[in-house]
Amino acid sequence: MATRGINVHPEGYHPTSLAETTFDIIIIGGGPVANFAEGRLAQAGLSVAVVQHELYGGECHFFGCVPSKALLRPVEAFEAAKAIDGAREAIGNSNINVDAVFKRRDKIVDSWDDRNWISISNGTSGATLVRGFARIAGIKKVSVQPHGETQRYLLDARFAVIVATGSTHVVPSVPGIETLEEGKELWINRDAVAANHVPERLIILGAGPVGSEMATFYSAVGSKVTLVSPTAEILPKVEQEAAKIVRKSLESHGVQVKLSTRVSKIEKQRTNSFKVTLSDGNSIPGSVLLNATGRKPRTYDFGLDTIGLTGEGEPLQTNKSLAVPMPGETEPWLYAVGDVNGLSPTTHMGVYQARIASNAILSSLRDRNLSVEIKTPIGVTVTEAVRPGNTFPQVIFTEPNIGTVGHTLASATTAGLKVRVADSDFSIPGAWLYGDNQPGWARWVIEETSNRLVGATFCCIEGSEFINASQVAVAQGLSLADMVHVVPPFPTRGEIWSYLLNAAGF
Repeated sequence: MATRGINVHPEGYHPTSLAETTFDIIIIGGGPVANFAEGRLAQAGLSVAVVQHELYGGECHFFGCVPSKALLRPVEAFEAAKAIDGAREAIGNSNINVDAVFKRRDKIVDSWDDRNWISISNGTSGATLVRGFARIAGIKKVSVQPHGETQRYLLDARFAVIVATGSTHVVPSVPGIETLEEGKELWINRDAVAANHVPERLIILGAGPVGSEMATFYSAVGSKVTLVSPTAEILPKVEQEAAKIVRKSLESHGVQVKLSTRVSKIEKQRTNSFKVTLSDGNSIPGSVLLNATGRKPRTYDFGLDTIGLTGEGEPLQTNKSLAVPMPGETEPWLYAVGDVNGLSPTTHMGVYQARIASNAILSSLRDRNLSVEIKTPIGVTVTEAVRPGNTFPQVIFTEPNIGTVGHTLASATTAGLKVRVADSDFSIPGAWLYGDNQPGWARWVIEETSNRLVGATFCCIEGSEFINASQVAVAQGLSLADMVHVVPPFPTRGEIWSYLLNAAGF
C-alpha cells in the first residue's frame, strides 16, 4: 500500500486462468521497460507472458516519473509565466492551486487504476498478463505466487526470460525512524508523488534527483521544507555549477538546505510531530519525513540461487546484449534490462536496453526452424548496447531543470581523459524573449586531442529539452568542427549551441 490506501495489488489475471503455461518469452515486470520488450517480441510473432506483482505500468507510470512530473510541470509553467510582463500582472499575487494540481495528477495516472494501461499496452501487444510475484525457478522456468496466497504456479519459457523488475527504496539506519508511521509520517517516493495534502513541515533525507525534485514541488505549494544531505552540495553527480544554481533557487523559495549533515536520531512527539537531531547538534521539527536516500535493484527473494546466481539487492551483471552470463551456459536465455542491472537507472535507458535485448533474442531465433514465423524489424541487427558513460542522458526536473549527457568535468578527469570545458550563461536573445531574470548555464566537456564532445550539461528553464542535440554529438563522436555546421534558428534559446562553440574557440 502507498499513502491514501492505494491498492497496488488489483485482482484478475490469476495464473489459474491461463490456457497454457509455456510461452516463447516470459517477462518479469510490467513497467515501461517490460512494456517495450513485450510489444516488440509479441509483434514479431512470439508468445509472451508478462508477470507483474503490482500495478501494470510499474513504478514509473504510477509512482515515479509520470506522477512526479505531473506535479512539477505546473510549478515550471507558473514560474515561467511570472517571468513575463503581461502574464506576471495577470497572475498578480495568486498562488498555485494545489488541489487542481493533485486532481490533474490523479487523472494522468488514472487514479492508480491499471485497466486503461493494460488495454493500451498489453492489449495492443497481444501478450498474456499474469498477476503475481515471480521468481526464477530453474533454467527458463518462472514461478508465480499471487498476492496473499502461498501457492506457486510454474511457467516455462521456450527461448528466454527477461527480468525487468526495476528497483526499490533503501531504508536508512537512523535511530527512531522506526517510530514513524509509514505512509503518514514516513514517506518514500510513492507517498510523496501520490499524496493529496501538503505537509506543514517536510524534512527530506537525500538531495539527489528525487529529494531535490520533491523539495521543488512541496516548497512551491506551501510546505516548510528542509533538505538534509551528507554531501557537500546537492545533486552530487552533476556539474557543481549547475547544482549550485538549483540550490540557490530552492533557498529562494524557502527551502533550508543542510549540507555535509546527517540525521543522528528522530524523536516522535505525537502524530505528525517529531524532532530530528542533526549531526551538527542542531534539531529541527517535522511533520513528515521523506526518505530519498537511494534505491537498490529488485533482486531480493528472486530465486537466483536456483541457477547459481546471487541477488538480494545486488544488480544483475550483463554483457553488451543485456544477457546475464552464467557458468556452463553457452546459449543466453536470461536477460536483465532497466534498473535491475544497475547500469543506468532511468526509464528511457531501460527502454533502450529492452530494444537491444529484444533484438538479440530475435536475431538468435531468426535462422532457427521454428513453428512460428518470426517477423523481425529492420533494425534487429543492433544487438549490442553502448555502455552508459558514452550516451547516458538524464534530466532532473527541478526549477530550473538540469539536463546532462556523457561526462561531467569531474567524471572525465576520473576516467583519465584529457579534457577542457566551454561554459556559457543564457544571456542570449532567445532567452531574453523567453522570460526575464531566469538563470541559466551550460557546459560542454571537450576531449583535448580530438576536440570531440564527451559531455554536456544544461541548467535552465525547461532544460529537459536541450540535451538531445548534444546527446547525438556525444553518441556519434562528433568534433566541434562538425558541430559548427549545426545551426540553431534565431531567436531561440537553442542559440546556446553557438555561444558554446564561441566559448570553445570555434
